[in-house]
Amino acid sequence: MTPQVQIWVHLDSEENAASLAVKLQELIRKVRKEGNAAYGFVIWTQGEAVKDKLVKLAESKKIEDIALCYLPDKQRENYLRLFKVELSDKLRNIVFVYRDKRLASKFINLDAKDFGKVEEAFLKLVK
Repeated sequence: MTPQVQIWVHLDSEENAASLAVKLQELIRKVRKEGNAAYGFVIWTQGEAVKDKLVKLAESKKIEDIALCYLPDKQRENYLRLFKVELSDKLRNIVFVYRDKRLASKFINLDAKDFGKVEEAFLKLVK
């Protein structure tokens, strides 16, 4: 199964969330240029209210190689349960690194400047 990174954005700042998205896109591009398959997703927990914001983010940051999405209002709770995500006032973001449908690494409240940790964990799975 193709390795992937999922970044779930909850109460994170727009600046940090945008930086994480840009860094994830750079990582996915790098891995794909080396001939490997890889997927990246940035998922907002706020539901359909962020739809326009995501379109603007994709346009302004030229996000093309990863998915920017949100949890649909009607299915939000089901997805949160499925991925075992518990939302709280202290949760800014969660980063999941997967391979073969198995969680390899997880980072909570990651600052974009620390994205190297995600990259290191992900590159171990790709090679």
